[in-house]
Amino acid sequence: MEKKDYIAQVQNLNAEQIVEGIFNGIITFDELRKTGEFDASKQKSVKAILKKKDDDSFALAHTIPDLENYLQIFPEGSNVSVAQMKLQQLQDDEKAEERKRLEREKMLQIIREDINEYAPDEIVDKLSEGDLNSLCYSLGINASDVKNYTQPKLNFNDIPQVESDIPSEYTDIFFWGIPSSGKTCALASILSTIEKGYVMEAPDTQKQFGSTYRTSLVNIFRNNIGNLPGRTNEDRTQYMPFLFYKRGEKNKRKISFFELSGEVFKYFYEVVNNSHIINDYDRQAIENSFRTLELLLNSSNQKIHYFFIDYNQETKHTEDNNGLRQSDYLGAAAIYFRDRNNIFRKKTDAVYVVVTKSDEIKGEDQIGFAKKFLQDNFGSFMEVLKNQCKRNYVDFKVKLFSIGDVYFKRICKIDRSSSEDIINDLLKRVKPSSNNLIRKFLNR
Repeated sequence: MEKKDYIAQVQNLNAEQIVEGIFNGIITFDELRKTGEFDASKQKSVKAILKKKDDDSFALAHTIPDLENYLQIFPEGSNVSVAQMKLQQLQDDEKAEERKRLEREKMLQIIREDINEYAPDEIVDKLSEGDLNSLCYSLGINASDVKNYTQPKLNFNDIPQVESDIPSEYTDIFFWGIPSSGKTCALASILSTIEKGYVMEAPDTQKQFGSTYRTSLVNIFRNNIGNLPGRTNEDRTQYMPFLFYKRGEKNKRKISFFELSGEVFKYFYEVVNNSHIINDYDRQAIENSFRTLELLLNSSNQKIHYFFIDYNQETKHTEDNNGLRQSDYLGAAAIYFRDRNNIFRKKTDAVYVVVTKSDEIKGEDQIGFAKKFLQDNFGSFMEVLKNQCKRNYVDFKVKLFSIGDVYFKRICKIDRSSSEDIINDLLKRVKPSSNNLIRKFLNR
């Protein structure tokens, strides 16, 4: 039937037939009422049937199309206000879900371009379970490693305060680098590789320095998948003497790893630029670091220096809270070293500039590209180091370093080849100590 048929025959139609026309959207209750032929008794029956259909239809309306259809059929129904609110909520949820979907797609696109744009907590928060599992499967890692990431705790120790704290006959290995230069992760890789393939023992010294910190670093890479520490406010100088040797060797090498707080470069910047960028909270710790630095530089021990420079940080033009870049701090360090040109004078065997995250460097001639990168971005710093080394007959080399494949800034599938390279340098340059009775007698 058409609308005109309902209007013409309203007197002859029963309540169920009229409801069918209204329910199917052919005619409205008001249109029939205006005909004057729609008697009150029939209207009451129609309303009763419509009320039941209204309630039944609303009870079954769970989706946006369902609710839109309900509101179209029952524009004045008893459930209209609730239906409108429910519809609005579903539409808002749908828009929010669409925004999330677009964010996930955007995030996945960014991850495909740069796997280390986001940290694990951001990945877990933004990606769906399915997206995360699929992504991790394609990378060859377990999704559980991402979901269960916990930042490793680094346990710090005291550092030497006076000359007598520095053990003699050790080779002091200096690890320099601004905050987030990669030196701590490199140290963790080197130390865990020493423990994995060699023998590492506590030092034969009266005072023990850096043992718990050294253990903290080793534990990061006890397995082939390691959780990297994030950037923290605790950027501390640590001194770690220990004995290490090849398995089967009789005599042991005495070395001390000295990781300088990256904050010391702020001191270089302050001195050179007559500025004030170190906060009061950090100043005491940095001054303590410098005291220990002076003690080690002035000691009679052999010395090797490693300067860590982050390739990725510089190419991305990353600035710190002071608006300064890696090149600004190293440029200041160059001037500081230039004006104190005896820094490598006392028994320095070698100076290495180590470009970290070197896996970012593409092409076959990575070392050639790295040297050009250093010259282009840190020319003054490099020239000062070269001149100091030349003046003091010290070997100077550029090295590449990668800890392996890093995912989401904090999860690493370790590649020990760079660590083995540095360990081989140490094996060549640091001779095993003889522990015979004559030597002990002469050293009394």
